[in-house]
Amino acid sequence: MADVGLGDAFGGIDLGGSIGTIGTILLVCTIGFIIIALIGAWVFSRMQKKQYWVKIHLFRLIGNVPTRVAVYCAREVRFGMAGDMLWKVAPAGLFKFKAIKWIPVGKIQTSASEFWYYIREDGEWINFKIEDLNEKSKVMGVKFVQEDMRLQRLATERLLEQRLMSKNFWEKWGTVVMTTIVFVVVAVCMVIIFYQFGKLLDKMSSIVATQDATTKFIVRHFGNQIFNANATGGSLVPT
Repeated sequence: MADVGLGDAFGGIDLGGSIGTIGTILLVCTIGFIIIALIGAWVFSRMQKKQYWVKIHLFRLIGNVPTRVAVYCAREVRFGMAGDMLWKVAPAGLFKFKAIKWIPVGKIQTSASEFWYYIREDGEWINFKIEDLNEKSKVMGVKFVQEDMRLQRLATERLLEQRLMSKNFWEKWGTVVMTTIVFVVVAVCMVIIFYQFGKLLDKMSSIVATQDATTKFIVRHFGNQIFNANATGGSLVPT
């Protein structure tokens, strides 16, 4: 049976270079495409963030409580030749092609680049702000009851005394006791380790002394033979 290799099978095909070279070119092109795509996505996100600089906080009535339901972005779009402007409200994500709502330019700003809107019963978005509670209370003729606030402070102080000042033994000294126990356990473990290490050193000393005595005995009785064998290149074992 004829042995046909991979090189023989593709020997007649000229790809303008080896398979390894083509794979390297494809890998470089793929990495370059990924890098360009990442740079393009970063530039696109920066442009979108710069254009949609307005933050829209949307509120509506849920369970008789005004609740924030969404946060959108918006950008100014010019209409007509008279300089009229509208806001295009879009989702807060990266892709803002779909317009959620077109609204007039907001006039009441609650923070830096931030505007609050409330969904009225008829679905219209109304730009609003938080009212001054002190001024509103004065207009309504509401009087502050200082006795209630004083009793509330007294009750809070009593609860703090019961919770923080009246501590039992473990709440007061538990950390110190546990830290002391840990140090004692570590100290006992260190004593045991050093004791066992000392015994190991004693045994090693006796082993070293035995090896020294054995070496001296061999040198005393067989030293001449060892030196002669080394000098003549012979063997210690008689033949």
